[in-house]
Amino acid sequence: MTGLILKDLLYLKQTAKVLISLLVFYLALFTATGSKDSASGILSGVVIMLTIILSSNAFAYDEAAKWRVYELSLPVAKSRIVLARYLITLIFSTALALLSLFLELIVFRGVTMETAAALLAPWSLSLLFCAILFPAMYKYGTQKARLLLMAIVLLPVLGLMLLSKANLPVPSESVLLLGIRLIPFLSVAAYFISYWISCRVFARKKEG
Repeated sequence: MTGLILKDLLYLKQTAKVLISLLVFYLALFTATGSKDSASGILSGVVIMLTIILSSNAFAYDEAAKWRVYELSLPVAKSRIVLARYLITLIFSTALALLSLFLELIVFRGVTMETAAALLAPWSLSLLFCAILFPAMYKYGTQKARLLLMAIVLLPVLGLMLLSKANLPVPSESVLLLGIRLIPFLSVAAYFISYWISCRVFARKKEG
């Protein structure tokens, strides 16, 4: 399984230039804002976006290289093959969240509990998005799964638009804070459930 994780790390090395360019761009944008709230919002978006891009591209690279044929012939349990992908995504997401925390510390010379919570939320959401996306990747492939990703992103936006037009009462601050506190636990639970579903889907895969 370690070899499978190293494979994805080598993929990351190949895309390092693009990744560094994105990080430099968002770092410049982050520094230029001057506002802590705006900066946290930018970094939150970066954590979610890059986690999804890197994990989706890892699946796409495997498909382009016809890796599945070789992968299924390895003397490794299929559940561990799936576990390797889930672990490397967790590493990606956690590393990006820690990097965001470090940038907050450097630029604003301190991190408050509110800022840390604001960065924990996108880490949780990135795992939640991947938890929904990965079983579809294993089942249908990257192209069809990306359509699902578009629906995942658009549906909450459309839902919020409909709620605003319906003049429904806005949730209180206490309810929102409770939701923020629960998101990490829900996301981790969803990630474990997603892994179990992906294992079942991948177990049915055949060579060729």
